Amino acid sequence: MPTYRPVPDDRIDEFRAIQQYAFSPAEPTEPVESVDDLPRRAKHGARRGLFDGEELLCTGAHHWFTTTVRGGEHPLAGLAGVATPPENRRQGLIARLLSESLAEYRERDQYLSALWPFEYAFYRQYGWAQAGTTAIYECEPEALAFAAETDHDGEFRRLDADDFAAMDPVLAAAGEGVSLWMRRSEAWWRDRVFTGRENDPYVYGVERDGDLRGYVVYHIDADDGRTMRVKECNAIDNAAFLDLLRFLFYHDSQVERVRIRGRADWPLADLVDDPRAVDCELVPGGMVRIVDVEQALAALDYPAAVEGRVVLSVDDPSAAWNDNTFALAVRDGAATCTPVDESPDARVAITTLSQLFVGHFSIEHARMAGDLTVESEETAARLAAMFPPRDVILSEDF
Repeated sequence: MPTYRPVPDDRIDEFRAIQQYAFSPAEPTEPVESVDDLPRRAKHGARRGLFDGEELLCTGAHHWFTTTVRGGEHPLAGLAGVATPPENRRQGLIARLLSESLAEYRERDQYLSALWPFEYAFYRQYGWAQAGTTAIYECEPEALAFAAETDHDGEFRRLDADDFAAMDPVLAAAGEGVSLWMRRSEAWWRDRVFTGRENDPYVYGVERDGDLRGYVVYHIDADDGRTMRVKECNAIDNAAFLDLLRFLFYHDSQVERVRIRGRADWPLADLVDDPRAVDCELVPGGMVRIVDVEQALAALDYPAAVEGRVVLSVDDPSAAWNDNTFALAVRDGAATCTPVDESPDARVAITTLSQLFVGHFSIEHARMAGDLTVESEETAARLAAMFPPRDVILSEDF
């Protein structure tokens, strides 16, 4: 039977070759002699694999994050780099890799996991579910001219990796109240924000009275040089946000289109003179999964006014420790969650429970579009008070 274990540094070239074939098959494979030769971005993550003896059958990588959920901070394991060479596919290896990964997360007290899927249906069968929605705004830079017509006193300057400490509070403020808004280490700022895959991005900030109030991370499209692609646009307040839009407008003589990845609740269509000048595409966010129901539900912050107890029957075919019945008791914003031998008040799949946990679903939505059934409307009301919907954005690529 294949064994799950870390991929040692001396197998990095083989690990990278599997990744390259899976995610960039059109690009030439470049040999890597040691971990020191990896691009800085690629040095992040704990490499894992399934082995048959010494043969590496498939790969994955784990990132250890801290994220926000409902106002509190929680550990989260980010899963990436799941890949199998063609000769090893259709053998159930990925299912085994995912199962072993969940077991490792649980051992590490990482009771929440997230990923960016190549296919949502594929990972849903193993318990991950969509979490949040991202918006892609696109317009001509002239559509942002309104931002230059308002009163402003922000000054722009180019930022470098040494500015990460000033940028970190801006990032936190921009995600206030949002679930799955990630915290960043210094290494992540330097190697994953300021370092690009091919060319490093431009990073500019807006300051007021010497304090950084907002920043943008972007690059100019290498294919045509006429599209400005903004990966991050984060601001502490509305004035700083308008200043950033003004900065983007100032590129009207340089680019033909501005494409911004941002929050779905941004009021761009209401700010511009002609709402039709801004295209907005809503795209599914990442995927989230509760790794350990007992630990996760006990760690969550609940509304302070809520008090009550609900017995939940959880269906989780990929993690036996979750496939059980739990009593969730909430009081004064805190909770206990314990396995019980009782008749359930509600039945829920791990996918839907994960979405309720972060706030992607309301209880009403979970009953209609998810896998939640309740024994009474009283139970539904109690769950609705425990799990009100929240804005959810998996803010980090990994």
